[in-house]
Amino acid sequence: MSEDPAPTSPNAENGASPADSATATCPCQTDFVIDAPCRIIKADGGTVQMTASNLPGVSGGSYAWTTGSAKISLANANSATVTVEGLATPSSGRDAETITVTRSADGCADVVKTVTVTVAKVNFSAATTQRYGYDDFDTAANPLDDHVSIKKSDHTFLKVDIEGGALGTDFDFVCDDATVCTPVAPGASASFDLRLDAGAKNKNDTTLHAKVKCPAATSFANIQVHVFKEKKVEVVVAKIYDSNEAGTNLRFPTADYSSHTATVNNKTKEAVVKFDISNYDASNAQTDVRYDLDGNGAMTYDIKSGGGVELDAIKSAMTGTGTKVRIAIVRAMKSYYYLSAAAAAGDTTITVTAGSVFNYPAGRNVALGTGATQENVTVASSAGSTITLGAALANAHAAGDPLEFPAGGWSSDPILIIEGSATLDVIKWTIAHETGHRSLSLADVDDTNDIMHWMQSWTDYRLRYCPRTKKHTAGTENQWDTIPR
Repeated sequence: MSEDPAPTSPNAENGASPADSATATCPCQTDFVIDAPCRIIKADGGTVQMTASNLPGVSGGSYAWTTGSAKISLANANSATVTVEGLATPSSGRDAETITVTRSADGCADVVKTVTVTVAKVNFSAATTQRYGYDDFDTAANPLDDHVSIKKSDHTFLKVDIEGGALGTDFDFVCDDATVCTPVAPGASASFDLRLDAGAKNKNDTTLHAKVKCPAATSFANIQVHVFKEKKVEVVVAKIYDSNEAGTNLRFPTADYSSHTATVNNKTKEAVVKFDISNYDASNAQTDVRYDLDGNGAMTYDIKSGGGVELDAIKSAMTGTGTKVRIAIVRAMKSYYYLSAAAAAGDTTITVTAGSVFNYPAGRNVALGTGATQENVTVASSAGSTITLGAALANAHAAGDPLEFPAGGWSSDPILIIEGSATLDVIKWTIAHETGHRSLSLADVDDTNDIMHWMQSWTDYRLRYCPRTKKHTAGTENQWDTIPR
């Protein structure tokens, strides 16, 4: 019969007790993992997240993130995941901002690693190589409201400048609607002209972005891109005089108005408009028309009737022009409203046959009447067919007496433009202005930098996306969008 073995002596194996596995400790760590897939940060508010984690199979420890850079800030810096924000100023170079990550564990030395980031800024602006338009919306300091135009199925260029050390290859340049525009991927440069290819759209727009190549795909800059079918305008210009009236002889009888085509198109390309200006006479000679029927040495224009008999004479003479916009240059013109009712001496208002009256230039004196009772009056204001004068009439005037209106041209058919005392350059630009009314459906605006400025006092000759204030009616007009395509 067997017996139970005796208990082990407490002194066996030097008296040591078996170890408790619950109190075992891991060896101190010498490394950890940093997950930072996005290391290019948008200046002035862009953010990325970075995460620190233990090696596989390791637990415990804590993390702290610090930086000495004045170009980034850290949020939740005493956690495994930190948010890095780009401040206003871009980096001085690539990877110029250093972030230190420290892992701490009880009884172990700290483990320290670093990660570098770049604070970058992308700027869009007009390229010197652009083929169409760029409108900064009159807010040069705010590029986010800028606009680019491109001809349908054509291309243009946009200037790109990247600050902070990032390069063009760090970004995807993409349009929200790729059927409207497609950028051509740039090279590894910080400053370049980005090519934009337009889709086959008659009129459409989309937004172009510069998106950083990382999972966040943050847009660092954007701009509106407009694609338009090119509006082609064919114009034929005749230099008209009446050999029966010496007063109609032209000041610029040899002017070559067709030569102004390229100069006009250099401006109208912004709105994707192209002029073709030709001379009515093949040899660029004057055209003799018996039009001065009232013998006043000028073209008489009846505003209410859309021209009158003298315009009809010129219209009949300009044959064989097809669908081209016809323009007649004459030496002088008198444009008239006519009184619909008699006015007595002392009256301060008059009425005319036209249903409404154009605004007269402030303080402008104009002739009322003919012969011995003719007098100069100042138009203070108008409402419909009623005109208020700046002073009482000195003479009585019969119904039908003419009231002159100062006009440098009319968008009739043919369009009438006077030489007057204007320079030849002003006359050439008046051709584009008056054609703008007829062919481009554009209103007179109050902006001397615009072709459609209501007076011949231009300082530039643009067509704009940024809405222009209308002169004769309330509201504004976006010229790029208004033009029929």
